Amino acid sequence: MRYLFAFFFEITICSALLAGNINFPAGGRSSSLANASVSLFDVWSGFNNQAGLAWLNTPTVGFYYENKFLVKEYGLQAGTFGFPLKPGTIGLNYRYFGYSKYHETKIGLAFARKLHKTLSVGVQLNYHQSFIAIGNGSNNALSVELGILYNPIQDLFIGVHVFNPNRAKANALPEEYIPTIYRAGIGYKLLNIATLLFETEKDLENNPVYKAGLEVNAFKNFDIRMGLGSDYMEYTFGLGYHSRKFAFDLAFSHHYILGFTPQASFSVNLSKGG
Repeated sequence: MRYLFAFFFEITICSALLAGNINFPAGGRSSSLANASVSLFDVWSGFNNQAGLAWLNTPTVGFYYENKFLVKEYGLQAGTFGFPLKPGTIGLNYRYFGYSKYHETKIGLAFARKLHKTLSVGVQLNYHQSFIAIGNGSNNALSVELGILYNPIQDLFIGVHVFNPNRAKANALPEEYIPTIYRAGIGYKLLNIATLLFETEKDLENNPVYKAGLEVNAFKNFDIRMGLGSDYMEYTFGLGYHSRKFAFDLAFSHHYILGFTPQASFSVNLSKGG
């Protein structure tokens, strides 16, 4: 069994290396909902749909960690910051994936603005760096992200997001591009106690991925979440605690071959009033 795991793990990590600079989502809430997060809005919108930052009311900072398949070389660390201003919200985020011999870094600077009380747009400029100890060494690239979030009726949100429409290259090879990814989804809040989420994701080379999530406010300040993704039939679940000042989210996802991945995030409202 150990050798079988190692075999599938090597296939998975090699796929990641060849793809290069995959647009990993971030945030424990998103992770526990199978990353059906394009219609959500919080400080983690800097990774999931920048238009959501326009709905942020207070300066907020967040930190995230993911240990994919419980293998330390496959760890992901991320941080995000959102600062609302009169013209719109400024966001800054950072992500590091991998280990010393292979890693990817992404730094993003975002701006989001409400065009109407029901409609917001967001844009982000990303700097990517990937490093391989053997072979190509270090490579750099610039990409952009664009997002829209629409609230046509009470409790219904529609999100659309595109990552890397400019087709930035992952390295010097003529056909090696950072993936261009399109996402669209809806979120609907039921009776202020549950939120249903549905989303589809499509890149230029692979079949669409479908995701669904359910978030239930079980007790005051306490949420229970679960999700399902069609890509490798990924199951997710998690818990969240939120107050006016802090939010802590714990999540687990399960790959049907490679096993469990734990994720956790913590965010802090930096306003003096909490």
